[in-house]
Amino acid sequence: MPTLPMTHTYRNGGIEQIVLPNEIVGIWVNKVYEFYKVQYIEPIIRSSPVTIDLGALAAAAASNITQVTLLQMPDLEFAQFRMEVLDDVEVVVSQGRADQRHKLQQVVSTLSRMNAYRDEQLTEMYEFEDNYIFLQATNQTSYALTQVRVAFWGFRYVLEVQTQYNWKGGVLPERWTRVPATAHL
Repeated sequence: MPTLPMTHTYRNGGIEQIVLPNEIVGIWVNKVYEFYKVQYIEPIIRSSPVTIDLGALAAAAASNITQVTLLQMPDLEFAQFRMEVLDDVEVVVSQGRADQRHKLQQVVSTLSRMNAYRDEQLTEMYEFEDNYIFLQATNQTSYALTQVRVAFWGFRYVLEVQTQYNWKGGVLPERWTRVPATAHL
């Protein structure tokens, strides 16, 4: 199996592009890396983020698991998102309905409003084509909430397939960036 390059896809501070146009990315798809050249990058603005409303939530209740279809990417595109929980809930993030992020063997760390102040970079995630992100919120308070919102911002990357590279065959680009677009890292 090929050696992976050293990457730092989760950086402290504000969100940054992980690659530039004309650079190569390897995206983990079906248990192998597939290679693409970045053609174009476009920001998804934080001052006007994509906001998902998971609906009203009773005190001490959990929402249904919600597929975040607003974040779906077209073919040959991936997105790099950061998220912020806007209301007083804890949120579990999954990439694929059952592949929870921030998970240990027996517990899953949740995201809350405090992440924006403590560890914003840990809310970073990637979505490739139709590899959906799912959210489930839990209201830990003793009062009902009329809305449960989560905001997303980041970058959209338009790609071109690079068929000359092959993970299983060991033919790799000289320089490339690993994109963790699924939970199977």
